[in-house]
This record gives sequence, structure tokens and C-alpha cells, in this order.
Amino acid sequence: MRKFLFAAFFAFATLSGVGCSDDYNAPAVTRSDFEMRYPTATHVEWEKKKGYGVAEFILDGRECEAWYTKSGEWVMTRFEIRYNELPDAVRVAFEQSYGTQTPIDDIERLERNDNTTIYYIQAETVVDGFPSEINLEYSPDGTLLRNTVDVEYFDYWDDYLL
Repeated sequence: MRKFLFAAFFAFATLSGVGCSDDYNAPAVTRSDFEMRYPTATHVEWEKKKGYGVAEFILDGRECEAWYTKSGEWVMTRFEIRYNELPDAVRVAFEQSYGTQTPIDDIERLERNDNTTIYYIQAETVVDGFPSEINLEYSPDGTLLRNTVDVEYFDYWDDYLL
């Protein structure tokens, strides 16, 4: 779902935003660091999120985000990746827990300024009979760091409308 919303944002921005000003005018030091790190980035859009300057961009045909502090320090970058680009240990850990047939919605690699990398997998499953999304975060060695489940419970209240 997040992938679709991100793609929809870029499509909207491309179609309606040509010539529009950025949502956030990143400082020169931030833009300079970004351009040094990602010289081939395209469709760069700057925003403010949670107090950070965020560059949303396309790199090698994939959606990415680079996050910066107010002072221009790079914090992290999120890269969209494919399943076959996951480290073997992460793929094995996922498949041992969820099998090879679990539908996957989104896969990302997060590189952080403390030299750590996190792999994120969002997949679909069923919990107590309800369709659900599982969000899994792994270290490169396949250690599960965090998992959350978003259960999409059916709303019964509208059955009582007259």
C-alpha cells in the first residue's frame, strides 16, 4: 500500500508540479551533500517530515528517500529493493518463518549514519481469519529486529444502519 501511495505521489507531482516550488527549500549544504551522495538521482522532491529535510527521488528506476537534519547532516536513506537483492541470511530467515509463497508488498534497505543497515519486508498474511500486513525488520545477518502486524478487522457497525 505504501509503495502505491509513494508511486501515486510521484505521478501527481510529475503531472501537476512541473514548475512548482518545492515543499521545502533545503539548505545549500544539504543539497550539496545529497548531490554528492546520489549524483544520478532524478525526480528529486524536497519535503519536511517529522522535523527532517527529506529528499524523495528516483535512483536506478526505484523510489528512495534521503533524510537530513536541520543542520544538513545526513541521517539515513531508504532504498526500494527487489527480493533477490536481500542478503541470503535475510531471505532464509523470512522463508523459514513465512514460507516461500507469502505475498510480499514492499522490500526496502535502510542505510543509517551509524553504518548500520536494516532490511524491511512488508508482506500479507492472515491473522485469526483476517487479512493482515506483517512488517518485518532484519539485520543483514538475518536477525529479526522488529515485527509488527496490522490486522484489518472487518467493521460490523454498518450492519446496524437503517
